[in-house]
Amino acid sequence: MTDTAAEVDRRVAEAWARIEAGLGGVLPSSLRLLNAPAPAPAIDAAEAALGRTLPPDFRASLRIHDGTEPGATLPSLAPSPVPLTNLCDTDLIVEMTQMWRDNYGPEPDWDDPQVWAHLVDSEMLCLNGPVRPIIGSPGAVVVGDLNGDVLWLLDGDPAPGGTPGQVVRVDIECASWDVLAPSWTQLLVRYAEDLALFAADPDTSPLQIDPLVGPACEWGSTPSSSWGTRPAWLRDVQARSPYI
Repeated sequence: MTDTAAEVDRRVAEAWARIEAGLGGVLPSSLRLLNAPAPAPAIDAAEAALGRTLPPDFRASLRIHDGTEPGATLPSLAPSPVPLTNLCDTDLIVEMTQMWRDNYGPEPDWDDPQVWAHLVDSEMLCLNGPVRPIIGSPGAVVVGDLNGDVLWLLDGDPAPGGTPGQVVRVDIECASWDVLAPSWTQLLVRYAEDLALFAADPDTSPLQIDPLVGPACEWGSTPSSSWGTRPAWLRDVQARSPYI
């Protein structure tokens, strides 16, 4: 059963209210970096420029906050409210996604589950969840950025077992791909819950928060001890080295 537009809007608004309450308790100065709502024409224009429709819950999120202002910059106005430099506004979503797509080139010898299995086994690649590790994948939309090194993507072409629109964290330099949540709403809820855990007892929360910088970008990433472990969808794939 598909949620109605009103239900989607309500769930996203509730999740953002929980995040704002959490930030108000542990990082209140960061709240000023949450942008005002994006007007519907700006969201429509972004979709037109991208050539694809954004998930309804992400559209609803943009109508609450059109991304965030960059935090932890010099001079810094305030710490970032998210574990990134910023969430992208509608203009930056288009710009960053176009830059992402510019890096795409078909690599049949590498864009192969057998090769990915080999790279995971060799600890040259980390995959946490049903995500295809294709740099510049045309099915992805960039929605968050940390200095171009760590990105959050809406994944429109997930691996088997994934959900279209799932949120993926990509650490380019570390060759690490982590599915953070099956949807944008579930990502917001996960973040709200971890903020609440941090407020109650920082040692129990996956978040690490620097009061001057904001949450650490490692939130949601795979622990180094898990490198070398294949995700379920790759478990029975025969590995193939691309070097042979």
